[in-house]
Amino acid sequence: DKCERPLLPCDSLLDVALHHYGDNRKERAVALLYKGRLEQEMGQSERAINFFLEGLEIVKRFPQEIETRRHLLSSLGNEYLDARLYAKAKNTCQELLDYCLTDKDKAIALNSLANCYSMIGQEDSTFLFRHKALEYAQASGDSAIMAMSAHNLSVKLKLKEETDTALYYARLSIKCCPEKENPSNYYANLGNILFDKGELDSATYYIHKQLEDSTNIKGQVSALLNLSYIKEEQEDYQATTKLLYKFVDLVDSLYYVEQDSEIERIIHKYDTKAKVKEEQAKGQALLEMTIAGFIFFCLLITLFYQHLINKRKRRQLLNEQRLQQTLERIKSLQTTIEESQRIVTLLQKEHSTLLQEKEKNKQEIEEREAYIEKLKEEKLSLRNWLFRQSAIYNKVEKLSKQKVSDKKELRVLTDAEQKTLMETVQDIYADYMDDMKSQYPKLTNEDLLYLCLSEIGFSPQTIALCFGNTDTHALAQRKYRLKQRMTEEK
Repeated sequence: DKCERPLLPCDSLLDVALHHYGDNRKERAVALLYKGRLEQEMGQSERAINFFLEGLEIVKRFPQEIETRRHLLSSLGNEYLDARLYAKAKNTCQELLDYCLTDKDKAIALNSLANCYSMIGQEDSTFLFRHKALEYAQASGDSAIMAMSAHNLSVKLKLKEETDTALYYARLSIKCCPEKENPSNYYANLGNILFDKGELDSATYYIHKQLEDSTNIKGQVSALLNLSYIKEEQEDYQATTKLLYKFVDLVDSLYYVEQDSEIERIIHKYDTKAKVKEEQAKGQALLEMTIAGFIFFCLLITLFYQHLINKRKRRQLLNEQRLQQTLERIKSLQTTIEESQRIVTLLQKEHSTLLQEKEKNKQEIEEREAYIEKLKEEKLSLRNWLFRQSAIYNKVEKLSKQKVSDKKELRVLTDAEQKTLMETVQDIYADYMDDMKSQYPKLTNEDLLYLCLSEIGFSPQTIALCFGNTDTHALAQRKYRLKQRMTEEK
């Protein structure tokens, strides 16, 4: 926990500790603290709060355990704050402040208390505790706490539109940030303040620093979005578009990461239920074995006395019992045979139904594949139509209609026009080119351009003019090399 690593692998060890220590042991309060923090990681807020409250009840009997009480109150206050129980969070943080002995601990508690007042809209109290937190942080000499406190105060001042003061504390937070700490949030705050002041170049520099130092996807998403705002303000719309594309990709990645985390929490939840169910099953099995043993013992005694009293009739009774058992066995076997026959009939029907469903699914797959092919053709025709609306297409059309007696007099696309053609085709046929590139990584941009022009329906002579050639000889060589690369890939 102190190394900021996940607690999930410690779950079973914590359960062993909780099972080992009794309610009157101070070590149980420590185990409950980390069990609650594990539940925090898994998003189980209600369970986490219960563990923290139970730990506080135990630690009340040990007044000397101030550090454990402080950690429990800090975690409980944060959980109340996340659950929007602001009144309880404020009371808990106020109690936490009473158990803080060092300047560092007081700075941490005051920051939490300021968060509570901020949530309930008491801005004066928020600023008061933010300033006090910074004072205690500076008195403690802990650079990490100083940086955090200055950053929190800067953020609050920025919201109040006191930009110059916010800028001062933002620079102070970066100055105080130790090397082992990640300063990406501080760079983000400073970049946003500079953006508000209209200093776009400086804002760009610090947001780039945020992007370089961000170790999580959320920080990178925020940086990309802020950079897109700056580029939009600078009227660099092409760069804005690229940044927004990267932003969308990272948001998608963030969604899948959060989805994986949610799955881990669900797995942990059901693992816990499985453990409880397993323990209950063991208890039930032990009870059943005890009852069965008692009944068996009574039966032995009964049989023993019956044997003594009815010695002469024993053989006759045993024969009658054996006959009765045999009849019951025959009846049981007959019932089993009938049940088995019924199951076989049901399985045969189910097998027939599954075969029909399989055939139906196969037919549906074929229909969907045909529909997908149809959509692909329609998509390609739409791309072709879109390309025909471009200025470069009109230029190529004019070149293809040249009528000269000597090929040397033919006009071809200039280098600039070829570049425009390449950019236009890459823009319109981007996904088609990406698909071909993923299938055949050795294809060059010129090879992909040739494939797109062929899909458009240009003649070989027209394609040659697009590549700056007056005859199709060079085009034939390119087509040969293209087929060779694609064959090698296959």
